[in-house]
Amino acid sequence: MERLVYVYKSRRKMRTYLYVPEKDVFSHIPSGLMDAFGAPEFIMVFALHKHRKLQKITPEELERALSEKGYLLRIDLEDEEENMLNQERARHGLPPLEKDQIHDFFH
Repeated sequence: MERLVYVYKSRRKMRTYLYVPEKDVFSHIPSGLMDAFGAPEFIMVFALHKHRKLQKITPEELERALSEKGYLLRIDLEDEEENMLNQERARHGLPPLEKDQIHDFFH
């Protein structure tokens, strides 16, 4: 499990990141996701291996997403005020989602 991973941030959505296995290749990512994400801004490249320390995700989870879908979308929800999905759910009387459940909404 050693490969290069390219990370982009969204210019539209705070704390939203896209991990892809090839630099500047987005043709395999759903158009709706790319429309919401906006023009990706490249921020870093790193070598993925099983001992790599990552924020908010394990190397195995990232490898699985890259192998199965060709990308991983990471949305960091730090503050309730910025968690618009859960705010909208609360407005409709629905229970809040955990961070791992929110990830499923965007795939």
